[in-house]
Amino acid sequence: MTKNIPILNIAILTHKHKDFIQQCLESVLCQKTNYSFRIVILDDSSNDGTTEILKNISKANPDKIELIVNDKNIGALKSATKLAGYVDAKYLCFLDGDDYWCNDNKIQPQIDFLENNPDYAGCFHDASIVQANQSEDVHFLKRTQDQWKTYSQFNRYSSDFMPWALIERNIIPTASLIFRNTDIVGFLKKYSASEFSLSWALHLEIIKGSKFKYFNETWSVYNDHPQGISKKYDIVDFKLNNIKILESLLLDKSWDYNKTEIYKSICNEYRLILKSKKELSKSYRDYKKSLRQYEKYIKLASNADIKQLKDDYYYVRDNGMVE
Repeated sequence: MTKNIPILNIAILTHKHKDFIQQCLESVLCQKTNYSFRIVILDDSSNDGTTEILKNISKANPDKIELIVNDKNIGALKSATKLAGYVDAKYLCFLDGDDYWCNDNKIQPQIDFLENNPDYAGCFHDASIVQANQSEDVHFLKRTQDQWKTYSQFNRYSSDFMPWALIERNIIPTASLIFRNTDIVGFLKKYSASEFSLSWALHLEIIKGSKFKYFNETWSVYNDHPQGISKKYDIVDFKLNNIKILESLLLDKSWDYNKTEIYKSICNEYRLILKSKKELSKSYRDYKKSLRQYEKYIKLASNADIKQLKDDYYYVRDNGMVE
């Protein structure tokens, strides 16, 4: 008997999301669409009641939900790799267990677009930001997005969202992106940076050599709370990890044309490190080590920019791209 494979897998990774997971799942189950979809959930050994909620909902929706529960906590990266091994649909989207969709007609227009536009690797939309709870945690308060109401207020999106825009860390809300299934497991197994920039790194892998479509609509909600994975790390560690991801792109020939943007983005990350309290607390001798790295990438960015302009002279002129 041939397995009935849906056109879309919604892959949900969750850990200790008892206050959010029911709303997350209900926002998916209520979707009005002509397309078949299946939810694949991996619970990374929650011990707060999340697992029980998941079992009850999955039992009531066996035709829509596949539930995997880890016997022990293995972390976001290993869990994401394991979860990716269960997806087999034409299209895929990831959803964190503490976020949700706020439009019951989200799936239909996104898959409609991808079905009719094979030259796009994926499509995404804007997301609202909700301050889920108050906190006195210093690290959280430094990293919270409570001054913004939507992602588009602090990221630059265009209708055709190009790879260079993602390199510049215009961040795509994880819950918003639907993309063509690719070798996600292979990428995750080779991924060597830390887990707290994992979504950005994955989006870079998906978009390379292609582009995304942006819908200027707010169809999902990001819950900003202290337990969010990106809130648990020092800002300098976060930036160094971003630099590691960007440096890995320099080894991938698919990104050769975007070296200028990669170098410039690395410079921006180093500049933020140099202005951080942690870095400024060091002796000037140690501070200069980071400063030298910044200087190195400024030179590389400048040289790559000049080379790109020379290489593009005829292409820009002959294709009417003159400003």
